[in-house]
Amino acid sequence: MPSRILLGPLLGLEGDSRYTICLLSSKDTEAPQAVVDGTAFPAALVEETPRGVLWRAEVDVSIHSKGRFVSYRIESGQNALKDPESRSAWNFWIPGRSEEPRIAYASCNGFSDGDMKTKLEDPYRMWKVMRDSHESAPFSLLIMGGDQLYADEIWHSRARAPSLVRWARLPLKDRIEAAVTPRLRRELDSFYEDVYVRHWNQEAMSGMMASIPSLMMWDDHDIFDGWGSYPSELQNCPVYQAVFAAARRYFELFQLRSSRNATLLRRGGTHFSFGLRFRKYAILGLDNRSNRSETAVMNDQNWSDVKGWLSDLRKRLQPSKGSISTLLVLAANPVVYRDLRTAETVFDVTPWQEELTDDIRDQWRSRHHEGERMKLIMNLMEVGGRPTQSLLFRKVILSGDVHVGCLGIIERSGADAPTRTIHQVVSSAIVHPAPSWYQWAGVLVGSSDEPESLEGGTITAAMIKPYGADKYLRTRNFAALQEGTDGKLWVTWFCENGAKAEYPIAN
Repeated sequence: MPSRILLGPLLGLEGDSRYTICLLSSKDTEAPQAVVDGTAFPAALVEETPRGVLWRAEVDVSIHSKGRFVSYRIESGQNALKDPESRSAWNFWIPGRSEEPRIAYASCNGFSDGDMKTKLEDPYRMWKVMRDSHESAPFSLLIMGGDQLYADEIWHSRARAPSLVRWARLPLKDRIEAAVTPRLRRELDSFYEDVYVRHWNQEAMSGMMASIPSLMMWDDHDIFDGWGSYPSELQNCPVYQAVFAAARRYFELFQLRSSRNATLLRRGGTHFSFGLRFRKYAILGLDNRSNRSETAVMNDQNWSDVKGWLSDLRKRLQPSKGSISTLLVLAANPVVYRDLRTAETVFDVTPWQEELTDDIRDQWRSRHHEGERMKLIMNLMEVGGRPTQSLLFRKVILSGDVHVGCLGIIERSGADAPTRTIHQVVSSAIVHPAPSWYQWAGVLVGSSDEPESLEGGTITAAMIKPYGADKYLRTRNFAALQEGTDGKLWVTWFCENGAKAEYPIAN
């Protein structure tokens, strides 16, 4: 059988002019190279997996005055490798030096329940909508903010993880004390590789991942539902930690494109937070999963590295030269959303605590994370100058998780200081179905979206309505962001139900 691509190409972005092309190939593949507009870039071996070999090519491009498509192919020996859809050539758009890049943002790329997929006429329809939009006006970057796949099937996959299925049936005490066998580790390793290969090889999705350079940050379903919000004795038991280790390995390989990723704030550390510059955008990805516990979202090292990156960003700002117009911050769970704390209190005293509260405790507004949430808000408010100075650029949080699209705003004002604003764009979900009418009615009854007053009233947070649609977009969606000729960042939600939603974010 000829050498072939098992997964990919996966096109990544690691700087203004640095792109990466990664692929998982069959094990008999001779060291490949990416040929980009006729120039060959050798691919380095990253790691061997149960199925194949992961390769990574780093591609440096020149930025021209005008934007352009560049074409590429993957060669091994004298042969052009084909992906599972028999494609052997791809291209991507490099924006011109003064061009305003068009950015796509999406999250929740999968199904929490296997039955959901069978009930949808076209499960991956929104990827096709993205493809059509990209063909009419190319995206320069695809940002994916969490749940790039749903690995929840691991708990009932008798064919792929039988040892774990048996473990899950044990009494709690026995589960906590159980040792991890070599067989279980092998099953976990193969399971996570397999779920990426199966899910990411959907035709429209794989085409976009090969044609739009991406940035990704994980959330709980990339591990399994609720990871980080379980009781500590369960979260830290040997088997849970083995599951996390396997999920972590494949997140690093396929979503981050290996530990060689130049955007990581700390290589070989305990977290995967990253930061980079792309044209007039500074982009910060917050790893809110690697160190999450019932009482913390990020550990001290993560916070230190994030604050250090923001501090360096403040020093590099040159507003007179228009060097950076927008700070994009990836936070998988919305920082501004409906208040679920009343429901959290009720569930804490019910016998269904473990099953019902993990999703609520995931939220930044959980009472367990209120202080850390305020810490994030204050750190973002301080970017751009001292409190008495005017805002130097816009700040936008990109979130997902909640399976509805929506818009939030955080404002700080005072008699002796100009108003400072942070907007939040939630795009969710591109694949997972939106809540049913019945499910959404339960959310409305168990929560509130009244505006918040924080820090003695000097900071307010609220949900606001985008133009042309309801406050909550209860339909599958993804968002497009692009600065317009008016200097505003226009956000447009592409919605499966045909709704048109947009909002201009000013400086």
